Amino acid sequence: MLFMTTIISGVTMVVIFRSLWKNKTLPTLLYSITVVLFSGMAIDLLLDQVYLPFRNWYIVINEHRLWVSNILLAFFIVGGFLFWYFAVIYSQYERPPWHTNIISFIAGGALFGELVKGDWSAHIPIIGEALAFIILGFVIVRYAMRVLRATDDTKEKRWVGVYFLGFLIWIIAGLIGVVIANIPGVPYLIGQSWSVPYSIGLLMISVTVAVNPKLLFVSEAMPLDLLILDKEGTLVFAHRFHDYSGSVDSELMGSAMSGVVSLMKEMLATDRNLHRVDHGDIKILVESGALTTSLLVVTEETARFRQSLRNATMEFESNYRDALLRDSAFVTDFVSFRERAKALFL
Repeated sequence: MLFMTTIISGVTMVVIFRSLWKNKTLPTLLYSITVVLFSGMAIDLLLDQVYLPFRNWYIVINEHRLWVSNILLAFFIVGGFLFWYFAVIYSQYERPPWHTNIISFIAGGALFGELVKGDWSAHIPIIGEALAFIILGFVIVRYAMRVLRATDDTKEKRWVGVYFLGFLIWIIAGLIGVVIANIPGVPYLIGQSWSVPYSIGLLMISVTVAVNPKLLFVSEAMPLDLLILDKEGTLVFAHRFHDYSGSVDSELMGSAMSGVVSLMKEMLATDRNLHRVDHGDIKILVESGALTTSLLVVTEETARFRQSLRNATMEFESNYRDALLRDSAFVTDFVSFRERAKALFL
């Protein structure tokens, strides 16, 4: 079963790296590292069974023998957990909330406890690991409910549901293999059954991501408007992704934001650029380039939107540099960027 688990981990790694190649976002990168670490865990366990010399490798610290297999396993599990957790967080926020420090502290404490535990402290890391997995499960359920509420298409909602269900099944594998298996008196077969939910959950994730690579950074946040101004503050590109209450004409919004950006620069009397404007239920992300200022109106600010806006700004300036440097640019010069804008933000 461990061999099959390792194969499925490898397949999932390929699928997620494919998504990373197509969508170079921070959450996708973090998920890629997560799968690499958990694949390392599967290989570590497989070697422990099929390559006997591997079991005998150890290091001695302060007359305390530490088995290399156990050290690697602890780092793979805790590292995979942390990258997984922050991939989920960065799918929802541009900056991690303060409570992420608590999870990091618990996971770090569990790792340290696994390395230095004695007879009297054997159960302390188990408690920390169980708490960490429960919190991660709560975060994923909360995240899934928010995304499902914001998804209108029935088929898309079904795929999103399968994707998050795969994550929850994957968490069950952690609870069985890391927590339950280390409780005294638990039958060996139960402790080793972690590979079943691990393989099923990972397979569900890989299938859904293969169908839709953007599921790795799915969020309830939506892009509403993309506006690009030249250095004179003239609107040269506008695209509306979704209609929303309180929306105004793109020309009017572009003129207003041009004035806001200029005013803020004068008031702050600094070379630093404005990055964000909060306006009730919407956020306006601002990204300044060498030739343009890009504005993205969104319902929530996420790391993916910020990164995509930077990419859009660089691509726009690279593709239309000659038109932007002319004395007079026409909006029709930039119409071809609409399809690229949809690919970047939707």
